[in-house]
Amino acid sequence: MHDICYVEIPSTDFAKSKGFYEKLFDWKVTILEGMNYAAWEAPEGPNGGFNPVKKPCTCGEGCCLVYILVESVEVKAGEIERAGGKIIKPKTEVADYGWFAIFQDTAGGVAAIWEPTKKE
Repeated sequence: MHDICYVEIPSTDFAKSKGFYEKLFDWKVTILEGMNYAAWEAPEGPNGGFNPVKKPCTCGEGCCLVYILVESVEVKAGEIERAGGKIIKPKTEVADYGWFAIFQDTAGGVAAIWEPTKKE
């Protein structure tokens, strides 16, 4: 009953957000023109949206972050940079749990990627 059900990522430009997240994470993004909002659907929930902001997000560490599950932080970080995003905090290990990196997308939103440790 208390699962995360919806996540919003700040965006200065819905079209940039759409292109960035659809390409890198296979999200389906719908720009809702009449509402000044964009909604996204992840392949395996939760879903969310892009809330409009005038300035790019300046937070990263210490802020509430969305972590996107990936197979490889290194590979996805490279894809993020090639797509015009910026790595704010490079790949960092979290004890025996896995690795993360924090990035800023092309429309100013900040999120993180997470690669869990693969246990046999």
